[in-house]
Amino acid sequence: MTGSEIVTSEKLEIIKRLVSLLNEHKVPYQFTGGLAGNIHGSKWPLHDIDLEMPRAHIELVAYLLRQHIVSPLRFYQDDEFQMVMLNLKIDQIEVDINQIEAQQICHNGQWVPFTVDIRKAQLMPFHGLKVSVQPLDQLISYKTMLGRTKDVDDLTKLLHL
Repeated sequence: MTGSEIVTSEKLEIIKRLVSLLNEHKVPYQFTGGLAGNIHGSKWPLHDIDLEMPRAHIELVAYLLRQHIVSPLRFYQDDEFQMVMLNLKIDQIEVDINQIEAQQICHNGQWVPFTVDIRKAQLMPFHGLKVSVQPLDQLISYKTMLGRTKDVDDLTKLLHL
């Protein structure tokens, strides 16, 4: 699988637009999830774009991207997560944005706080951009807590490259 098959040109264009907007407004952020894995070198197909930022900035970003909101800023819970987030669709690409404060992950049937220090986000090159991404060790910790062993195995291999 080539890099162009992992991140389509359509998704790359959305990533560029998001990075430009966030940088223009000096919003601290980090890409997470599958995109973070891709930036670190994984070959997973990218399904959506996940990013997170501090509470102090998320309402501004929601306002700036208001025409793309499909689910407004709200408390969200499923079997794996509890968080405050909003969902966007930009040119048919799904974008999930969550705030870093008060995140919890269900680990072994218990809700466990997942603390994010956005200051530890790594600035990495990606398709000609410099993007802020969740550090690989934090991504592995996050995937481990979720019990996603295949993801953890793939990411752990990247530590040794």
